[in-house]
Amino acid sequence: MDLNLTPEQLAFRADLRGWLADNLAPDWDGDRYRGPTDDGENFSLQHAWERRLHEGGYSGLHWPTAYGGRGKGIVEYFILMEELGRVAAPEGINSIGRELVGPVILDAGTEEQKQRFVPRIIAAEDIWCQGFSEPNSGSDLASVQTFARRDGEDWVINGQKVWTSYAQFSNWCILLCRTDRSQPKHKGMTLFLVPTDQQGLDVRSLRQITGRQEFNELFLTDMRVPDSLRLGPVNEGWQVANRVLAFERGTTRLYRQARFAHELNALARLVLDGAGNPMAEKVRILGRLHARLEILRLHNLRIVSRIASGQAIGPEASLQKLSWSTLHQEIMADAGELLGEAFLEHPAAERFRETYLQARAETIYAGTSEIQRSIIADRVLNLPRARKEAN
Repeated sequence: MDLNLTPEQLAFRADLRGWLADNLAPDWDGDRYRGPTDDGENFSLQHAWERRLHEGGYSGLHWPTAYGGRGKGIVEYFILMEELGRVAAPEGINSIGRELVGPVILDAGTEEQKQRFVPRIIAAEDIWCQGFSEPNSGSDLASVQTFARRDGEDWVINGQKVWTSYAQFSNWCILLCRTDRSQPKHKGMTLFLVPTDQQGLDVRSLRQITGRQEFNELFLTDMRVPDSLRLGPVNEGWQVANRVLAFERGTTRLYRQARFAHELNALARLVLDGAGNPMAEKVRILGRLHARLEILRLHNLRIVSRIASGQAIGPEASLQKLSWSTLHQEIMADAGELLGEAFLEHPAAERFRETYLQARAETIYAGTSEIQRSIIADRVLNLPRARKEAN
């Protein structure tokens, strides 16, 4: 893979760095990247940042100009992601729209759907959530039971979704439903684009261990959706959903790798300033984490190279999901070892306390680590499947 940027790409990065220096709040040093603890205030801050990115011309960077994008290359998009992570800029409130819904509409949507939805995602005028997981169908999406029944030109949907991030602030939801119960487990599902103010849809927030209420339950009772809001062919939602999950697992991770490096630098400064556990092997721990982050970055660049050359992401995306989620948990665990009592007491360690709790979920959402390892074993390494024990 060629890791060298062209002169035009280097100029793009320089301009972007200047824009970030001018547009991030003066007191924003990355320590507040999670935003205010009040959910309403945090939504306003994150949404305003996405609007500013759009006004600066950095939203929809690599999407077609016909739908409001800037038509840049995928490399410029990854430069953007890495630079945003480098300064730990706000992640924004519409990651589902940017990273999942927009790409899959461009891939599988009708022309009418592309014209209707993609420009509004770019402008952060529509905020999206993802209705995939259910109380009994977390990472095993093939067991989804929320059912959509065809009724003339409409679909009538009943069921329940859970762990739906930012649904209380979203006005649209990409919803995975079973549409044919007679089909095998991995067939008979269909995707829909559903307005969250729809009659028959009830959103209830869940409080997390961090104190935030980012997750929600969705209760769907005789909710009617027109067939024009179906995304992709009937009963082929599994194939389309897998493309969605490939986007989620394999893209924009340069942002997280760069943000983790920012966190590690902040941790190192705190330790070197004298805070922490005097018994910890500081140099060894910090060196190991730095090396792991560099390895993750090279894996990210390998995916960038593949996409830039026109290749599909494929099941290798699971390597990325597994790597960044487990590494982030290790960074936060090592922060506790390095800081000792200061981890719980030092004012500057507050960011690590919340991030430690948040990171516990990262090996669960977008597919658990168990699911990722199964995908890697089955589809990347082509290992034989375990035989089921005889009854």
